[in-house]
Amino acid sequence: MASSTYFKDQRGRGENAELQEELASNDKTKKRDAVKKVIRDMTLGKDVSGLFAPVVNNMMTPNLEVRKLVYLYLINYAKTQPDLAIMAVNGFVKDCGDANPLIRALAVRTMGCIRVEQISEYLCEPLRRALKDADPYVRKTAAICVCKLYEISPDLVIDQGFIDSLVRLPLFKIS
Repeated sequence: MASSTYFKDQRGRGENAELQEELASNDKTKKRDAVKKVIRDMTLGKDVSGLFAPVVNNMMTPNLEVRKLVYLYLINYAKTQPDLAIMAVNGFVKDCGDANPLIRALAVRTMGCIRVEQISEYLCEPLRRALKDADPYVRKTAAICVCKLYEISPDLVIDQGFIDSLVRLPLFKIS
């Protein structure tokens, strides 16, 4: 299915119910297309917050495209459903330890974009590790995340010593 078809008006009976079934499917292509449809509907201004749990269940997919779309969905709906957003914390923490630096940075960036104070305390340890990461992109992303966290909870940033970590942060290692 071409990407432009995701933005066409797709009226039908119980579309959210159909999407929920597709999100739970064992077929990877169906899952990917379902996540794309959810993002399409979200972009068009439709309320797809009722699909929060089924979308989050697709967070740990090996497909980077789907993972990015799930993260986008989480950023959009975490403010309105903070209790459900906490479901995603374990996935973020796991992704922060991934071998791929792009996935580590994506997880840190997304956690920083989720402006929910309840999640802030869970962000501290992965953020501390990301600030010391061997990859400069991950460290840069973590530095930006500290700034975003400061907007939400300045006391937490100061108490956790993130300001001192930023001052000592080697953004680039020169060999």
